[in-house]
Parts: sequence; structure tokens; C-alpha cells
Amino acid sequence: MRVQQPPPVIDDLPITVFRRCDALAAGLTDEQIYARFLRVFHGVYTTPTTPLTHQLKSAAAAVILPKGSVITGRSAATLRGVDLAGFGNPVEVIVPTKDLLMRRQGLRCSSVRIGEFEHSPWRGVGVAGFPRIAFDLLKQRAITQAVACCDALLHAGVITADEIAGSLVGRHDHGIRRARMRLPYLDGRAESIPESVLRVELVLRGLHPVPQLEVFDGDRFVARLDLAFEEAKVAVEYDGGWHADPAQVEHDRRRRDRLRGLGWTVIVVTNDQLRDGVERVIAEVAAAVRWRGGVAA
Repeated sequence: MRVQQPPPVIDDLPITVFRRCDALAAGLTDEQIYARFLRVFHGVYTTPTTPLTHQLKSAAAAVILPKGSVITGRSAATLRGVDLAGFGNPVEVIVPTKDLLMRRQGLRCSSVRIGEFEHSPWRGVGVAGFPRIAFDLLKQRAITQAVACCDALLHAGVITADEIAGSLVGRHDHGIRRARMRLPYLDGRAESIPESVLRVELVLRGLHPVPQLEVFDGDRFVARLDLAFEEAKVAVEYDGGWHADPAQVEHDRRRRDRLRGLGWTVIVVTNDQLRDGVERVIAEVAAAVRWRGGVAA
């Protein structure tokens, strides 16, 4: 029987956080603390020059979390180099027992079983390794976000789909069936979370685009499409905020004109549409694929 080893230890980050009680014990007053430092959590502070990152928030959480807690999910992925969470996102934590669940703004706590081999130590708490991170992502979130976050792990090359599937074999944890049911939706080719979300929304409606399809005009490279229905020659492109840059807008216009000149229909999806009007987007894509004589699957 193979002995499972804990994931690699994370290099400690040069982040300064401290508790109010320790500052008071060192001789500072509340007035001095409030005037000179930034509050991260109630009773936990940092220096005013410290960047407000999720790494900082996780380090501040480690100061107040009970012994035996393990950071997981998007928080652990971010600590291990795959940026899935920002300062505004809660720190995702597994605590030892339900009695220790912390109802504190900025924390998202659960009390579930986690093996010693599934995490490594960091700042007095544990940080989950990528197999456990993937499991917690797949079981806890809506399917589009769960798959998109795991797609980001695949795209970063920190774990493979087979490794994720293998890590779920033989488990009987709460949520394991949901996690396994989502495995077929994983695809690490997308280059952003929104692209993955859009792909999964399409797949859930019976539409199966190819991510990152390369289009050539003869031997000349034309474009790499976010999502494509090659037979129907329908491209679905996600436009994030960086596409508002004038130079990028002009580049996109020329690129899409070349695609249309080669017979492609190009459907552009904005963040607002993905968030508030995804059903209209799906209907437009489905109609275009049918009209162009393509197949949905």
C-alpha cells in the first residue's frame, strides 16, 4: 500500500500581521493602533504599506483560527500560486469541530474530515494540497464556478484531471457524489475563469464548444478562439475589462474582421452578459450553430 505524503510546505511570505491584544501588551494604546495600522479582521491588524491581498487576509486569519484548522478551496489555491481569490473574498477554512465554527465576516468555515496527508503547515495552521483543494471546490460551489476554478488548476499545470479523479477514489465524504459528477465537465484549456464559466453554461445546455481553437488562413495563423464550434464556424469570445483598451479594441476588430472574412460568425460576450443575461447568450449561440448547420455535441 502506497503511503500518501503531505503536499509541499509553502514558503512563508513576508507579511506582518498582529493581534490587538499583543500590541496592547507591548505598550501601544488603542488610539495608536487605530491611527497607525490597518484592520484586517476584528482584533487583527497590519502595517499601512502591506498590499491588501488574499495572502494577507489568509495570514491574518491564521492568527485567530483554532488549532487544527486548514485553509482550503480558493484560498489555499491562491497561497499555492494559483490566484483564485482576492482581498475581498472570504478565507475558506476547515475547522476541527462544529463547536469551533467561527461566525466572523471574512471567513467561510466548515467542519469536515480532512486527512493529515492532505495539507501541510503554514503559520500555525494547515494549507490543503491541490487534490484536496480540487475536491473542496468541486463539492461546495455551483457547478459553473466549481468547474471553472478547477479548470484554472488544470491550466496552471499544478494537477491533472486524472489526478483529481484518482484522489476521489474510495472516498465517502459528504459531497463526494457531487464532486464525481462534475469530473466530466473539467477542461483546462480555457485561459480565464469567465471563459470556463461560459463553456460550462453552454455544455449544460447541450452545446459543446472547443476551447482555444486555432484558425488558419492557409498556412497563416489568424486567431485562437476562446470557444468555437468548428463545423458551424461559430466563435464565442469573452471580452473582459482589458478589452476596453483602445489598442486592444482595434486589434480585436481587425482580428474578428479577418475571421468573418473566412466565413466565421463571431459572438462576443461581455462580463455583464455572462453575469446577468446568460440565457440570452445561450439562445444566440444555439441559434447561430443551428443556422450554420453545425451540431450541438
